[in-house]
Amino acid sequence: MYTVLITCVGGDLAPQMIQQLKNSKRHNVKVVGVDANNDAIGKFFCDEFSLVPYGNSPEYVQSIKALVDLYNVDLVIPTSDEEAVTLSHSKDLFDNCVIACVDSDMIDVLTDKEKTFQFLKEYGIHTPETRIVKNYSDLKKSVELMYKDFGEFVVKPTCARGGRGVYVISSKYADIEYFDDRREVHSDMDSFINSLMHKLENDMPLLVMERLVEPVIDMDLLGWNGEKIKVVPRCRVNSAVPNDGHILLDDQSLTELGEKLIKIFKLSWLYDCDLMLDSKGQPCILEINPRQSGSVSVSVAAGIPLLDDLISLAKNERSLISDTKHATGVRVVPYKSLYSIPL
Repeated sequence: MYTVLITCVGGDLAPQMIQQLKNSKRHNVKVVGVDANNDAIGKFFCDEFSLVPYGNSPEYVQSIKALVDLYNVDLVIPTSDEEAVTLSHSKDLFDNCVIACVDSDMIDVLTDKEKTFQFLKEYGIHTPETRIVKNYSDLKKSVELMYKDFGEFVVKPTCARGGRGVYVISSKYADIEYFDDRREVHSDMDSFINSLMHKLENDMPLLVMERLVEPVIDMDLLGWNGEKIKVVPRCRVNSAVPNDGHILLDDQSLTELGEKLIKIFKLSWLYDCDLMLDSKGQPCILEINPRQSGSVSVSVAAGIPLLDDLISLAKNERSLISDTKHATGVRVVPYKSLYSIPL
């Protein structure tokens, strides 16, 4: 029995991912799930579930360490930014357990979009036109300049988790519209200036960025010491709502881009990269998340055994990993299902 501890099991697709782990044909997996919310939907699908503090809490590491010892956990997979950061900085406390995230120096780059973009530019990776706003008094001037140059723009914190705090401003919009439980907001310029901008006063520094061409493309990046194991690009059916479904892509240029990202960031384990195209059709990196995507189960559902491969890396069984060629032109759709549990 190989025991995997998954953090943050409250996401919409967490039950799917947990069942994919437990139904592995390659490994005999026991799943321990944790979350800061006792109503997390994933708790009902885990073999064991425990309530833990938030990832940035001083008590978080010790609570995870206690569970690792209690259940003889072999592998910990963080699935939120805060937890990945905290566990990355605490790897030396887990002697007999693998923590599936990059080391602390690189995770500090991945969790700061300003640092990420600077790092990408050093290696010639195309990034969108951006301005870093560090003072609220400069925000209005910066967005007006970006609006003048491009007619639309995006504002987001330089440090944020799960696509939260994203404002998309365009002359195409006539009012304010919220998406994905208010993680993303679309607005016209006047509404942003008069009704929304003041909400960002305490979120400095901010990234003001040219708006790119939809759809958003997610790339699952599985690497080992900077070497590509698998790259799976998939575009969102609804760019503003990541869990509305995906279409798997067969695009060699994206695969090569993913391979280069794994190399320059020296990635081991599984990560998520979000990108879009600019007006000239060139891919632009939006962010590289310091943990696997909440929608990684999409790729697994399409036949790419990323979770099995991740465990094989942790078990030092790389010979079991094969070059799986995924089907192209495949759309993976979400649907509601029912699951009964004893009271």
